[in-house]
Amino acid sequence: MSEHDLSNQHLYLTSSFRGPGVARLVIPHVEKLLNKTAQEIKVSYIITAGNLKPADQRDWINEGRTIMLEHGWQVFDYDIVGKSETDVKTELDGKDIIFVQGGSCMYMLEQMQKCNFAQIVRRLVSQGVPYIGESVGSMITGPDLSPYKVLLKDRRKNPTELESYAGIGLVNFLFRSHWNNPTKYQNSAENIMNNFKEFFSISSPFILLNDNQLVYVEGDNFQIWEGK
Repeated sequence: MSEHDLSNQHLYLTSSFRGPGVARLVIPHVEKLLNKTAQEIKVSYIITAGNLKPADQRDWINEGRTIMLEHGWQVFDYDIVGKSETDVKTELDGKDIIFVQGGSCMYMLEQMQKCNFAQIVRRLVSQGVPYIGESVGSMITGPDLSPYKVLLKDRRKNPTELESYAGIGLVNFLFRSHWNNPTKYQNSAENIMNNFKEFFSISSPFILLNDNQLVYVEGDNFQIWEGK
């Protein structure tokens, strides 16, 4: 994956795009970067990671879409399941922004590998296409995603078709999303305590990201922004 120069990348890695003030930070910054009006902007909205949830229980996907539509962006839902590499290239090449939503991390990784999603995204990001991630959409930008087997209660913990745990490799760190979200506390606490030794043996750098925060990455540099 080293053939792509990422010095021109712009990543908006959120815990929750709907978190307090987060969208208000991201949206104007992206519009200025693209030098386009809201109505001109087309978003490829990758909803695949949410597939394991029933359709009527994907509030985070619906709410994220609504925020962008109400602002005037054109949002195109896209599921990479069953798509070829050519299909995905065609979809993403015609859009101004790649937005990858949250859901199940290992399931998303499995589907990414089937259509070479990581390579496609790296190519476009290296060309300056902004990437917005929410939760899992942010987590998959890291290099080695195997530590998430310890951190997450994922129904796809050991998918039989998973070739490796390599992420997209846009950044050299990992995330624990929703760190200050009270509804996620019990699961996080149980999972860490039940895997205590494994948790403290993780060598990858981690960012514990609250729902009102995002990591903005420009080239090799990053900042943590906080919404209010």
